[in-house]
Parts: sequence; C-alpha cells; structure tokens
Amino acid sequence: MESVSNTSFLKGWSISRRLSLWYSLSILLLLGAFAVITYAEFHQSMHADFDQHLKHETSLLFPLVEFESEIPAFRELADLNTTAYRTSGIYATYVRLLSSNGTVLASSPNLENTSDFNVDLPQTTQQETKSRTWDNSPLRSLYSPLIKSDGSLAGWLEVSGIEWAVHQNLNWLIRTYLVGILISTLLAFAGGYVLARRALRPVEEITRAAKNIRATDLGARLPTRFGVNDELTRLAETINDLLSRLEESIMREQRFISNATHELITPLTTLRGELDLARRRLDEGETLEALTVALTDIDRMEHIIRSLLSLSRAEKLRSAPRLDVDIGTLCHEHIDRFRDRAEERGIEITFSGEDNLLISADPVHVGTVVDNLLDNALKYTPYGGSISVEADSSGNLIRIFVRDSGHGFSEETSERMFDRFFRANESEIQQESGSGLGLAIARAITRAYEGDISGFSDGPGKGAVFKVVFPKETAP
Repeated sequence: MESVSNTSFLKGWSISRRLSLWYSLSILLLLGAFAVITYAEFHQSMHADFDQHLKHETSLLFPLVEFESEIPAFRELADLNTTAYRTSGIYATYVRLLSSNGTVLASSPNLENTSDFNVDLPQTTQQETKSRTWDNSPLRSLYSPLIKSDGSLAGWLEVSGIEWAVHQNLNWLIRTYLVGILISTLLAFAGGYVLARRALRPVEEITRAAKNIRATDLGARLPTRFGVNDELTRLAETINDLLSRLEESIMREQRFISNATHELITPLTTLRGELDLARRRLDEGETLEALTVALTDIDRMEHIIRSLLSLSRAEKLRSAPRLDVDIGTLCHEHIDRFRDRAEERGIEITFSGEDNLLISADPVHVGTVVDNLLDNALKYTPYGGSISVEADSSGNLIRIFVRDSGHGFSEETSERMFDRFFRANESEIQQESGSGLGLAIARAITRAYEGDISGFSDGPGKGAVFKVVFPKETAP
C-alpha cells in the first residue's frame, strides 16, 4: 500500500519536479555511499594510528617486566612515574599487569583513585586491541602476551588510552558529511529543477499552444522555434505536419458536404415541385398514394440535406458577425412558434427567465439551438406531458435549461447522443421521424460561440434535461 501511495503522490508532480527528485536522489545515494566508504577508511586509519601509540608505549614497558617467579611483576615501579602514567584524563596512559586468567597484579599510579574497568582478554595468545567504554569515555586497550622461556603464558601487559581525539574527529566528520550531503542534495534538486524547467520549456509552449487549438482553428500550428534543433523541435514539426494533413482532410470533407448539398438540393426541389403538381391532378388511386409517399421521402431527404448544410455552416461560425442577443427574449419568441404544435399534442410549454441575459452571437444560430431542443422535446414527450424552458446566469455564464417529461434515455445513449446521425434504439425514439443531426448541429453552434451543451436523464421513461451554456462575453 505504501508503494502505491508513493506512486500516486509522484503522479501529481510535473516532469521537471520528478526529474529533479530523481537527480537529487541519485546525488544523495552517490554522496552517501562515498561518505560511508571514506568514513570507514578514516575510522580504521584513526584506530591504526592510536594502536601505533599503544604499541610504542608497550615497547617501552616490556623491559620493566620480570619473570623471576611464576607471577610476572614490574622490576622498578618507580620507572612508571612518568607524566603519561601518572596523569588522568584524555592524555593519560593506563598500564596494568595481568595474570593469565585476568587478575590485576599491578597497575600504574593513575589508576589508584579511579573506578576500575573490566578486563577483556583475547581468546588467543596473540597481541590484540579491544575497544570499550569507561566512565562514558571511549577506551582502547592493547593486550600483549607475556611468554615464559618454556613457551607458556605467564600473563598479559595491558596498555590503555582514551580515544577522545579519535571520536571527536569522527563525530566532526559525520556532522560535516551530513551537512554537506544535505546542502548538496538541496542544491542538486534546485539546480536540476532549473535545468529541467529550461529543457522542458518547449514542452510547456507546445502544450499551451495545443490547448488553444480547436476543431475550427484549422490553420493553427505549434511553435517550433526554440533556439535549438532537438527532439522536441522535431516532435513539434511532426505534429504540425499531422495538423496540416488533418486540415486538408477536414477541408475536403467540408467542401464535399457543401458541394453535395448544393448539387442535390436543386434537383430535389424540382422533383418535389413536379410530384406535387402531379398529385394535384389526380383524385384517387394507387398513383396518388405512391406520389404522397414519394413526397414524404423527398421531404425527409431535403431535411437531411439542409441539416448537413446547417452543420457544415455551424462548424465555421467563428468568422460570422455577432450581435448582442437577449437570451430571454429569444427563447420566448421561439417558444411561441411551437405552441400550436404543443397544443395539438396536449403538451404544456412554460418559460421562466431573467432579464438582460446578453451574449455576443448570431440570433439565427442561437435560435436554431433552441428550435432543435424544443423539437426534440416535443417529439419524445407523450400526450399530456410538459416542457419547461429556463434561462438564467451563473458567474460568467448564461444558461438555458430545457426540461421535458418524455421518454428520457439511458447512460449509453447519453454518451453518443451528440454524434452525427445517431438515434437511440428504443422503439419510442425510432418511430418518430428524424435525421439524428439536430443535437450535432446544436453542439457545433454552441461550441463555435465558446459554449457547450449537455444532456441528462435518470433513465428511460424519466424525462430529460438539456443544458446549454454561453459565456457572457465572447471574443470577436
């Protein structure tokens, strides 16, 4: 669980921070390893130097030890009355003559009025050093075996000294290393962050430019002049090539839709006029029924083509002229156009809105959004239902809500309802005529004016709510 939380914590960091973190951690590990190795070597060297001091003192004491009896003794105790053997403290040298089992046989004068320290004899008969604590001071002792002429062990000569200077230097070294490593790590993090930010500055510029590119900004491109020709420059150039190909493809699609609608609308209009004329001259029979069906199909095709033309135009509205549009007044006017149709279906339409809800847009286009939503609501609301339209403001947004008590829709439908030509598979939806382009046109118009549209429903049979938002002020 800890590793997962650490991973999720790092996911919230920027690349520059993560690079700085890994860089500083690498520096920390390298400096830590260097500190441990040098500390161990210095520690060993300091102990070796102190051991040389103890060995020197031992070499001076060996001539004073005699073996006239089974128990070793000092020949002249007065010879030990030097400063080092009489002084107590960190600069003193402590000497004891021990039996083979560790009993203290004789000791230097500076041990007379002090607390005794334990004997720690070696396990072998070889010269050996031991470290321990005595009166809260680091004590190091050199044990030298006293061998009789027959080769047996007579006792031990113990020479001890306090390693105060050694431990003081080691403690100073540890503090120096800790402070140095901490400062170096912080400097490495700060320096790495500055270098990473400078190296990744093109990424920020590319990201900022990419966020401002919309589907209608076909000519927009990413910046490529960063002063260097590196991988990021080549990446931006590759993305720009991709955008150029997408622009060309979208332009071909828009030209196709525009040309197709203009090419098809004229013969369809002519055909409709001729069929309508033929129907008026007939009174009855199968021909009349066939002509009626043909006219119905032509109406549907004409509606689809006009919807495609509207969608194509809606996707190029950024360059269209804009006026101050009062949303409340516009909604009220367009609702009046649907009242007769609503009365025929027994549906009540109500409106409530605030005053002075102004946006900068084309009233015809915004009216198309309201018409498409009202048309949808009337289609899919059963007899005796209700539709309410509300307009208000929230912060810097103007909002329009269209609520109905109709068939509603599922979560799966809500994910695709704004796609072109999409219609839900429910029987209540399929039995109503439609092209599946109304909501796509509404979304294209709202997004062209920096707004958006969304739909909500609690499920089939529970009604629907469509929400349209426009900014109070939009860029010309």
